[in-house]
Amino acid sequence: MCTSLTYTAATGHHFFGRTMDFPTTTPWRPVFLPRHYSWQTALNTTRTTRYALLGGGRISADFSAYLMADGVNENGLTCAELYLPGAVDYADDPVPGQTNLTPQDFINWVLGEHATLAEVVADLPRVTLVGRKWGADKYVYPFHWILSDRSGQTLVIEPTGGPLTAEPDAAAVLTNTPVLATHLQNLNDFLGVPGTDFTPATITAAQSYIASGAPLPTGPVPTRRFIHMAVQRWGTPTIATTDATVTQLFDWLAAVILPYDPARRNQGNHNYTHYRGIIDLTRLTYFFMSRTTNRLQQITLAPEMAAHRHFPHAYPAD
Repeated sequence: MCTSLTYTAATGHHFFGRTMDFPTTTPWRPVFLPRHYSWQTALNTTRTTRYALLGGGRISADFSAYLMADGVNENGLTCAELYLPGAVDYADDPVPGQTNLTPQDFINWVLGEHATLAEVVADLPRVTLVGRKWGADKYVYPFHWILSDRSGQTLVIEPTGGPLTAEPDAAAVLTNTPVLATHLQNLNDFLGVPGTDFTPATITAAQSYIASGAPLPTGPVPTRRFIHMAVQRWGTPTIATTDATVTQLFDWLAAVILPYDPARRNQGNHNYTHYRGIIDLTRLTYFFMSRTTNRLQQITLAPEMAAHRHFPHAYPAD
């Protein structure tokens, strides 16, 4: 399943990166959504974006909306969804007086209506996530989300019961189930670090591990992928240049992709990596690499693009 991280290069540029692992064969592609764009939620309500955004998405087959798996808006706020099966707690029905969204609507709301992490955090108590399917999807997807902005902070939102809250993610890594706290415990256990929090001792242990040349955990299990990425991220010296950072992040993500098996293409449980995506928050540039071609697409959400493009645009997947 998906693996994600945030990263700050020596140049001060902030980055987000992820593998997009999913069973659907629907083509995911770079998608631009404009300012003042009215879109339909899966609850048949309409919302309107304040800010333009760019990320990886797909169009609904049966109603007018784009499902975004990740993205950045014109203010440098990023958000991405990852799987959290067995842990989520959604409302059965909309709650009067609340901002009611399905989990598939959440990224559009975050990026389309907020400029900073602080704004998102302030609005979270007014949000209810409702367990309804998005369009023709077969399931209500169990998500948690990783967010970042130009402050360099990383937050995780996990809808495990009660009002929505955001918690800092000091490790700056997220994969699928379990919840973040369990991932951090597993990371410290792997590195032989006491305690349950991500601390300077965790970083020192990761540096020692990388220096030792010992192999990193491998395989599709999210806990192993979390440990792999966290140790790689914190154990490697800070990358010096912006271009080198993009290359290195793509290499790190390549090490945790899920392979595609053509014989299992139409099986509902065949998860594979559809694309790798990297966002340069500083330059508002989205780097997209599809599984089918491994061709790098580079699209920048320039001020002129945000100000003068008034319609959604889905770029070719390949």
